[in-house]
Amino acid sequence: MNQTNFLIIGSGIAGLTAALKLSEKGSVVIATKSNLLESSSRYAQAGIAAVRNFRWDSFAEHFADTLTAGCGINNKAAVKFLVENAPKAVDWLTKLGVPFRKNPTREAAHSHSRVWNTRDSTGESIEKVLAAEVKKRKNIRILTNATLLDLAMEKKVCVGGILKTGKKIFVLASGQTILATGGFGQLYAKTTNPKVSVGDGIAAAYRAGAKLRDLEFVQFHPTALVGKQTRLTLLSESLRGEGAVLRNSRGERFLPAYHPAAELAPRDIVSRAIFEEMKNGKVYLDFTRADAKFLEARFPLIWKEVKKAGFNLAKDLIPIFPVAHYACGGVVTNLRSETNLKNLFAVGEVADTGIHGGNRLASNSLAEAVVFGLAVGKAGKVIEIKTAEAKIPNYVFDLQEDLKILPLVRNLMWKNVGIIREKRGLMAAQKTLQKLKPRSFVSKNAVTVGKLVVAAALRRKKSLGAHFRVD
Repeated sequence: MNQTNFLIIGSGIAGLTAALKLSEKGSVVIATKSNLLESSSRYAQAGIAAVRNFRWDSFAEHFADTLTAGCGINNKAAVKFLVENAPKAVDWLTKLGVPFRKNPTREAAHSHSRVWNTRDSTGESIEKVLAAEVKKRKNIRILTNATLLDLAMEKKVCVGGILKTGKKIFVLASGQTILATGGFGQLYAKTTNPKVSVGDGIAAAYRAGAKLRDLEFVQFHPTALVGKQTRLTLLSESLRGEGAVLRNSRGERFLPAYHPAAELAPRDIVSRAIFEEMKNGKVYLDFTRADAKFLEARFPLIWKEVKKAGFNLAKDLIPIFPVAHYACGGVVTNLRSETNLKNLFAVGEVADTGIHGGNRLASNSLAEAVVFGLAVGKAGKVIEIKTAEAKIPNYVFDLQEDLKILPLVRNLMWKNVGIIREKRGLMAAQKTLQKLKPRSFVSKNAVTVGKLVVAAALRRKKSLGAHFRVD
């Protein structure tokens, strides 16, 4: 039967958390674009930020660090809500069985060690535990390989989603719908995001009339392992937290000249410094002073990935460069994860709670996913399901067009709407995107989200955080 009390679109940590809590109230359907475990959450290495030792840390300091990284334009009420509820979120995950290490680590722009991890595969560890719990719940149904085409709307009220599974397109009616579709990193030529992260949720929310904000703030992760594939291997910030340094082509450690915190400076500063140094050659991550046994035990996943690429983390300089990583903006929500559209919620990277401001503080994203996933669980209500089916548009799916349009959009965004921006490049990107008139649904979404990001970047004429304009 194509109806449910709660429809959750996306199966990352935010979506799975919401599903578990909402299943205590009514029936839940999780519609996931790939399989249950494929999301950006899975690839989050470092951990979840939370103050749990008040002898040497405090909520006030976590709050201040978040505002500093976000350039002060954060929603202070949302940041306060996050830092005060993050310890409870970690405790909840621990009780479910997530094997957090005993001691936290420190990451860039954090004033203390407050990042809780399971070595270097924290996102995957959390997701596996949550997915196992989800599978135990009899009133949670999972739809795999289900793509969100549009939100089903009746008079500005969300009544479900229009989904595609295989060749079948149908309306799944729901009392309340939760967007948990992640970001849009795959709209850039180089990214740490999985293939599913192309901005489906942003595009659908925009067409439905949801408010969007801060799309210009695309965070680039400074240290991805150089490679040819689209989704690149992330070399976690926790490497630098443990003592790794960055060197330019001349072998010089260059970051102290850019920021007093050097390798632990905010991500936007580190990314731009690398970008500048790469004008004169390659940039490397150097952890050769560390013991090989320590590195293999502390960073088993990274150790294997680096080895697979032909390097030894303990002996070699590892070639790195910044890549698209995290969308700080998205669908505007309140502290209950509600959007401006009735019965529509948004959680995780697709949402803009205002926590991140102009630049995300490392490991706040997993904290946000769980804290606001739990908030949805608390706010969600079993309401009447409107079974009147929305009209299904005539969607076109053309793989050949997608193979032509998507690389064009990715290269355009990478070149003109990337780490360094200026008006001429942004205008050129806007002009090119406006000329594109794709028929295929996938290409249409890519062009739609691309236009939204470019427009936001043009509106903000001054540099701020992850949005840096040389003009």
